[in-house]
Amino acid sequence: MAKEIFYVKVETAKTATVHAFSRSETGILDYAGTATPQTAELSQMQNVEGSAYFTPSWYTFLPTNLQAEISVFLPASTENLDANQYSFLLHVGALLLAVQEKDGLLAAELLHRRSMVFANFTPILLHILKPVAAEALFAFVYGGFRGESNFQRIYANNAPISTGETDAAAILFAAARDTLKPDSERESAEAMFIRYFSENADRHFDFTMGIVGASNHPWLAGIDRFKDLSNSAAGFHFASAPDAVGQKYQDVFASLKTKVQAEPYNPHDHNAISVSIEDLTAVIKGFRSKAKAGYLRANGAAILRKARPNLYGYESSLWRIGGNPDYFENAIVIRIKF
Repeated sequence: MAKEIFYVKVETAKTATVHAFSRSETGILDYAGTATPQTAELSQMQNVEGSAYFTPSWYTFLPTNLQAEISVFLPASTENLDANQYSFLLHVGALLLAVQEKDGLLAAELLHRRSMVFANFTPILLHILKPVAAEALFAFVYGGFRGESNFQRIYANNAPISTGETDAAAILFAAARDTLKPDSERESAEAMFIRYFSENADRHFDFTMGIVGASNHPWLAGIDRFKDLSNSAAGFHFASAPDAVGQKYQDVFASLKTKVQAEPYNPHDHNAISVSIEDLTAVIKGFRSKAKAGYLRANGAAILRKARPNLYGYESSLWRIGGNPDYFENAIVIRIKF
């Protein structure tokens, strides 16, 4: 069997990127990078639909950058494509887009949720994840909805991983090893990240993190009020223009401004970093004002504050809401740049 080429096309409203995967004569699948196949070549291949994220309807808000149509192109004459390879090709497109959009938390969530799909392709994963691995690991461990999980044990062991690994933190740690330069005998995991962020003070960081404590703050209640109003409007207009109704709904969320800032005066945690978002209830009434939406997870906030103690405000935006049914429908994810 000669070497075969498979293509995974990830198309959003703004971009279309094609990724190539090669399969050797011995049946080993490998990532070959982005490609520019001719339209005629693709038209002669089998075209199947790839899988996006978890279930798109689980999201209250998803930016257009992540609303993708994923297509997988298989050679018309392909033989002996086993179920694991086929499943990997169907699911890897979403991971490739998460990396492209620097949504490290989504990449980690996909690794966790699709662990058995990706388990047999660790070398490919390490290569794909490397550009965002350090920030994705930080977001997953200190800014995800699961907390630190078992990362402290993984970090202390500091051992290489092998094909078959299913732990998302272990995979991300392996992909980030060259960047983070861990020294588990001399520094803690938190100290490693503090060093990483502080030593790269001239670098532009861009990553995603979840908000905790949202149910204790007023912003979340505005979502339900906004949903009720939107559902009423959708019921009235849906038959004539369903796409327009949905787009208006998403446009409102995309327009909301955020503020992420340090609270050194906070009596409970002097490293606290709060998150405020324009209040949807106020938007419904026709004016703009922000309401407290929650906080960054305490350990993650402490790392950022200790790495950049003179930084009080962080450039930020609302990135996505939902997509985490294991925890709560309105899981809020923000994008931070500094």
